[in-house]
Amino acid sequence: MPLTLRLDPWQPSYESALQVDEDEAFGTDVDPTVETSDWQPIEPQFVERPKSIAFVDGVQRVEYRVVGTDEGHTAYGALASIAVGASIVSDGCNNLYPAAIGRILGLSDGVEFAPLCIPCGTATLNFMPEPVGESGVAAPIQAVQNARRDAESRLGTQLVEEGHEMVVVDGRLNWQPTRKTMVIGLIKTIHKRYLEDAQSAVLPLLASGTRTPIFRIARDRAVYSWYLRLASSRPIDHALAGIVRIETLDTIGIEAAVRLADLTACYLPGFASSPIHDPRAPQNLYPIGGLERQLRHNLGDQQWIRRNIEDHFAREVAR
Repeated sequence: MPLTLRLDPWQPSYESALQVDEDEAFGTDVDPTVETSDWQPIEPQFVERPKSIAFVDGVQRVEYRVVGTDEGHTAYGALASIAVGASIVSDGCNNLYPAAIGRILGLSDGVEFAPLCIPCGTATLNFMPEPVGESGVAAPIQAVQNARRDAESRLGTQLVEEGHEMVVVDGRLNWQPTRKTMVIGLIKTIHKRYLEDAQSAVLPLLASGTRTPIFRIARDRAVYSWYLRLASSRPIDHALAGIVRIETLDTIGIEAAVRLADLTACYLPGFASSPIHDPRAPQNLYPIGGLERQLRHNLGDQQWIRRNIEDHFAREVAR
């Protein structure tokens, strides 16, 4: 039988939303029967929409890579900028939450270093060291990602404390809410096979606004998870286009998780973006896409920052 080709609707400047290693076995730490053993697409029960939904996301940008040497040992680094913020949807309005801007000096091999202060016009950019124990050129980027995720977790916790009824984190949920607020992680890219073939076969059958049954993933913080199709895909797109995976910590209990899963199926498709406005539609929800654009703007002009970094290092060399 000849190979059937279908399109990936995300623009090629971004990686694919589907990055599953087909040789990877499904997770043995997954229980697909916590809600039901009858795996079929689920039409959600009606759930009242939360009055306030906070969408949390962050962006990062490497300004310059650096290399350090000491007595024959080489360490790798990255001067990077991060910004974290939230988009608050309440009473039909969408407002951006003040963003936190940080400058990070990611370093490999656990290298200790003083803050790097770069004069930049009338301001000074303070790149704070973030070492990680790993080696190699990828290690500094991991350090930057760790700093961004920590900042996202702090903001998410703050939003929970402020009383927002639902918090949607872009990516995996890596923190424990301090109170019983509806908190979910929304994963746009499918990296791993969590389900056996019999359950995975349900995903292409999902219509817009329907979800799979909930399954439990045992990890350091166990989660309940489900797949949801945000928007109908075109016949020319691959079968999983428009599908996201959602997770919430299992500490909320299965009954609350079912209600939350139905709530996401009822309302998140209403935030699904269009290819006209977003190259990662529909998975990159409108509130998150708009937030990302503002956060990238807040990072400052990259060419201006790079020129000032070069000037700083030129002065260091000239000493």
